[in-house]
Formats: sequence, structure tokens, C-alpha cells
Amino acid sequence: MSTPDAASGRRRPEFRKGRPTLTRDRIARAALEILAESGPGEVTMRAVGARLRVSPRALYNYVSDRRDLLGEMVAVCQGDRPRPRLDAGRWQESLRAYCRELRAWYRAHPGMLALARAEDLTPFASPEMSRADDELVGFLLGLGMSPRDAYRAWSVVVLQVAGFAEVWDAWHDRPPVGADPAGWTGVPPGAAATTLPHLRLVTAESARESPDELFESVLTMLIAGVRDLL
Repeated sequence: MSTPDAASGRRRPEFRKGRPTLTRDRIARAALEILAESGPGEVTMRAVGARLRVSPRALYNYVSDRRDLLGEMVAVCQGDRPRPRLDAGRWQESLRAYCRELRAWYRAHPGMLALARAEDLTPFASPEMSRADDELVGFLLGLGMSPRDAYRAWSVVVLQVAGFAEVWDAWHDRPPVGADPAGWTGVPPGAAATTLPHLRLVTAESARESPDELFESVLTMLIAGVRDLL
């Protein structure tokens, strides 16, 4: 297997002497793996070098410092972001489909929201990185929303999808050691049978819903809210 060499147009081997061939993209993706597993504080040049089985010094031939590495991580992550394929003629179905794709993107890059809270990533923003958001806002304006309502609807879409991925999906995709998300009902273990009657009632009916099923319910409510703004 080989990867393109941007400078020469030739393809370089993915491995050399049993080690991955270094590129900015490969270094950034190794850093994203560390971010997903251990959080922002563990994304260091030393940790990335260890992941790629090279010395930290070797990384500096491709990234100038940790800030440069963070910028490349943002670029790689945003490059993977799906572009909206929205159709005003079937706006509910296409918005629902885009939200599913957006959720999958957040799940594929766990930890980026935590990184954005821990580090100032705004210097790495670019028009290309915001193009998907611009297209979504344009779609909402095209449905007849006022600029104010389009801003609100765009914000709610991002917050609902990102929040679901960051909280509920993360809990199921990467549960803490010893935790059993599938067995959690919302009622604390050991609670007396006479306590929390309302939680017991609703969780008896729906606690076994999969994250996918619950997300579809979230989308149904989100789309109902968008419809009310039209």
C-alpha cells in the first residue's frame, strides 16, 4: 500500500522498515486517536511519536510544534465532515439524513469538542471549514425562515446532534471501565422500590431503546421545531 506524495505526485510506501511513513495527515490522525482514547491533555509530541514508533524529533520534520499539530488535527477532522445534501422539496427527509451523517462524523472524531473547550482552536478556522454550516443556513433561509430563525434552527441542529454524540453516544461507544450502558435504567441501583416512581414508569417502557432509536426520536422533535418556524 502507498500514499500520495503531495510534492512529487508519486506514491510513497505506507510503511518503511516496519514503521509507518510519516505525513502530516498520518501524524494528525495518530494524534486524533490519542485524543479519542485519553483526552486533550495526553496529546503531546512524545505520545504521538510513541504511537507512530518514531522519536518526537522526527515529527518536527512535518509539524513545527504542538500548535501546528492541533491545526492539522482540525484540518483533518473538518476535511472528513460531510457536506449537506439538502433538498427543499423533501426538506424533512433530507434534514434528517444530514443529521445522521453529522452524528456519524462526531462519533468518528471523539474528543474534538473536549479539545475545543481546552484549547483555542479559532485561529485554525477557515471559510472552507465553515462551508457546511453556510450551506445548512442557506437551506433554512430557502425554506422561508427569517435570518434570526435560521440562526436559531442552525444552532439547535448542531447543538442537538453534537450533544447527543458527546453525551449519549460517548457513554455507549466508550463506557467507563466497569460501566454497563445497556443496563442503566436511569434509576440508581439500590434505590427503594417506592422511590422515583415517574422515572421507573418511563424507563420501564423505553430504557432498552438503542442509541439509534433514541436519536431518531430526537430528530422527530427537532424537525417538529423547525416546522414551527416555517
